[in-house]
Amino acid sequence: MILPPKVVRTALRFILWMRPLSIIWSGSLMIYRQTADFLEDLLAVTGVREVWVACSGGLDSMVLLELVRAFGQRRGVPVGVLHFNHGLRSAARADEFLVLTQGVRNYGLPLVLGQAHDLRERARSRRLSLETAARQARYAFFGRFLRRRTAVIVTAHHATDQVETMLFNLMRGTGLRGLKGIPRRRGRIGRPLLTLTRACLEAFAAEHGLAFNQDESNFSPLFTRNRIRQELLPLVRKLGGPGVEERMAATGLRLAADLEIVDDRLGELEALVEKCDHGGLRIERARLQACSEALKPHFLGRMLRYVGAVKQVPARVLTELSALVGRPGERREGHYHLGRGLVFGVSPEWVRLFFSASSPTEKTAVDLDFVIAGPGIYQLPGRLGRFSLNYPLPLRSVGGGLSATNPAAFSEQVDGDSLKFPLRLRYRQPGDRFQPLGLQGQSRKLKKFLIDLKLDRAARARLPLLVDRDEQILWVLGLRLDHRCRLRPESRQVVKLEFFPWQQDFDQWERK
Repeated sequence: MILPPKVVRTALRFILWMRPLSIIWSGSLMIYRQTADFLEDLLAVTGVREVWVACSGGLDSMVLLELVRAFGQRRGVPVGVLHFNHGLRSAARADEFLVLTQGVRNYGLPLVLGQAHDLRERARSRRLSLETAARQARYAFFGRFLRRRTAVIVTAHHATDQVETMLFNLMRGTGLRGLKGIPRRRGRIGRPLLTLTRACLEAFAAEHGLAFNQDESNFSPLFTRNRIRQELLPLVRKLGGPGVEERMAATGLRLAADLEIVDDRLGELEALVEKCDHGGLRIERARLQACSEALKPHFLGRMLRYVGAVKQVPARVLTELSALVGRPGERREGHYHLGRGLVFGVSPEWVRLFFSASSPTEKTAVDLDFVIAGPGIYQLPGRLGRFSLNYPLPLRSVGGGLSATNPAAFSEQVDGDSLKFPLRLRYRQPGDRFQPLGLQGQSRKLKKFLIDLKLDRAARARLPLLVDRDEQILWVLGLRLDHRCRLRPESRQVVKLEFFPWQQDFDQWERK
């Protein structure tokens, strides 16, 4: 049967009109399927059955929220939403938060909120970029959440983010660890969208009519990453052609797989490392000289991260440290001062990483910022030791006052109602003051208090402090409680704090 020309033309127009929709539809199916496969693997590896989406309300995270919601609905997996407010854009927060909460309400999902305090001041005092300080605060919030719940968290990092990270690290100078970019999974935090570009997510959001916020800070030229996104990436797309972002992101994932092989070898070397006083490390020089030249920088970088020094060490520094270690048979001695008291030392027998007591500054080589979210036992970074918080405790009457039973060394009991969570462990900062217990509420400078106890400069710099969310000092660990958190006759809840230091001589810290 021969169709009339008019019918044929109408059919052709309909086919051409439907073709873009079929492409988008098949693309959406691919995105749903890829996300579902990743989440199935993540849940299988971690052994949990609960997924929480880190959601800012932006395009990327709202797309991820839709994908995870659909996965949870089909597989019967509980899904929730985490939102962290960095407190940097107060004027725009109300409208943005409204978009987020409306989306969460439409899905009928639980929402957990976190809030940063004085982020700009923290970045300034620790000499961090605002981006780095925000990331640290955000992941500290994730860590506190995961300690309370048996769940996984997924974030909305995508392939374009991966390319930006790789270019950023490449310009700064890096090795395999920096070139691999953002890891697909780290512990119980996963990133399902790392194989998808932002353009792909934009098409998905348009098809499904997803509402999202536009973060104005993403367009600010003050941030290097934004300039990479706005100036360098368009040139990369032009020179690399279609699919260049996907290819570069896939390269990062392959490098991450290669790095696992390196990490396995580093694990064998790590078994040879010995722990020293004050959080230091050492390894026999001959053992380290015997490993390949390509492996030494990786291992030395891990040693630095192990003591809590920095997240990423410049490749130039690692090369210079490797040269100090030398080849097999070399016995030349030397030291490399890494800044703020941290020293890399090489003797004929040992390679050591330690904190110098004669450092000209009272600042420490590591910035301790460890969150105590609630009751539990916490392993502290930098080989500081272990900290525990337990309550409630039984009480007994002693001379008209109240005291918890079973007191122990480096242990204190405080009024639980006076604690403002989350608590933090940190080192001393300029201007710190507190009210030492026994002085009837009188305020003293912490520095003068420690000097009166005859503590030397190195000990003062490495002394952990327990503070609350308002930065009020609660306990100078091993020395003195603050008057404001003492037990009172009317105390209803007693919290027991314990500090177990790691191989350190605390004789000079005993109560005076």
